Parts: sequence; structure tokens; C-alpha cells
Amino acid sequence: MAGGAALVLATAFIFGWHALKAGDRLSFPTLVKARPNSVGAAGSNEPPRPIVIQLSPDMVRVTAIALGHPRLAVINGKAVTEGDNVKLQASNSSVALILRVVKIGDGSIEFSDGKQEFNAQLTIPSSPHPREF
Repeated sequence: MAGGAALVLATAFIFGWHALKAGDRLSFPTLVKARPNSVGAAGSNEPPRPIVIQLSPDMVRVTAIALGHPRLAVINGKAVTEGDNVKLQASNSSVALILRVVKIGDGSIEFSDGKQEFNAQLTIPSSPHPREF
């Protein structure tokens, strides 16, 4: 027990010493949870209008699917697994849409926003210069 504690202490000391020697300062970002009470006009008691984002096919680009364990997919250039969230940004909006990857299947992916489900198909880009054999 004491040996494990000594090992942890020695590792922390060495890590800190190397960081100070290199002139780096150990810093950690501070995260603050914040939730607005409303997004309506100031002084208004009316509920804010809902923000509507139209999901379009150009927002979701599935370029690879691997059906191993775990199932993986590449969506908009990022690797995801079932249960991960995908952030989609519309080109004409500053608001992002976050969908959860429900299921990765053979050639398609099922998403959910918590209320509705959406499907996206695997797209294989055509080669700009077809090879001749």
C-alpha cells in the first residue's frame, strides 16, 4: 500500500518537475455550467419562439462504416460509435444541431434528436480520374 502511494507521489513530482523545467505552467480550463432563464426579448413575459433548424442532406456526410465491435462510422470527417453525439452546423445558421448516433448499420446510420429519428446513407465519392485496366 505504501509502495503504491510512493509511486504515485514520485510520478507526480517528476511530471511537475519536467513541466517547470520546460517553462510550462500547469493550467486547467475552468468550466462553468450556465443555463439561461429565457431567450426571449428583455422584459417580455412571452415564451420565446422555438429555434428551427432544417436538417438537409449536405449537413451529414457519412464516408465510412465499420461493422466490427464496436461499430464505427466516419461522419463529417470524425469517427463516432453508437451512442456518440454528432454536432451538425447549418451553413446559414449560427445554431448547431446535436444528434445522437442510435445505430450504425450496413450502409446507413440512424440518428435521433430525442424526439425524431433520422437516417443517413453511406456516400462513396466517385474517383475524379477513373482507372482503366
